Amino acid sequence: MNRSDFFKNACGLGVCSCIGMGLLSIPISAKANGNPTNTAVIPTDARQLQNVLSFIDSTMDESIKKKIFERLGYEHTTDTGFINWINGYKKDLKSFFDRVNSNKDTYWEKLEYDPESSTIKVTGKIVDKCACPFAQQPNPPKSLCNYCCIGFQKTLFEMLVGKPVKVRLDESFLLGSNRCSNTIFVDGKLPLEKI
Repeated sequence: MNRSDFFKNACGLGVCSCIGMGLLSIPISAKANGNPTNTAVIPTDARQLQNVLSFIDSTMDESIKKKIFERLGYEHTTDTGFINWINGYKKDLKSFFDRVNSNKDTYWEKLEYDPESSTIKVTGKIVDKCACPFAQQPNPPKSLCNYCCIGFQKTLFEMLVGKPVKVRLDESFLLGSNRCSNTIFVDGKLPLEKI
């Protein structure tokens, strides 16, 4: 879904103004002391965005939730710093696996590649709360796991391995586990031995 379609869907749901206000600090022209160049800024309010995401999760059908939350996951991968970080591992996948498997990753405990099935098993670290800031509320949206996390990991691993992937959610903190783990199904073999 492109950006225009995302906003059309969001506006069709009546949430575009809330999402827009929650995601952006919007300058608004203000006339202070007769000076039209002064601007007031509406600050970002994470609580508003959390409430809108909970509203979408609890009231919309699965196809709408899937589109919105997958896009949210994808947006995590559009940051220049993130892109540069992933690009640094594209030509040396083993280093990426070694980094995670040597306990240098904040969220993942282990990555295992099985060349026979062309799968990557992602085992998360044991946690006492969800890592997602949007989940820091009394009743976090389950779509954060079902669609956002999957959308994020799909894009991350496709960028990393340069091949289409599918992601299966195996366990997640918001769905009752003490860790978040996934299986990545790679379309084709990787230049790695079994890890």
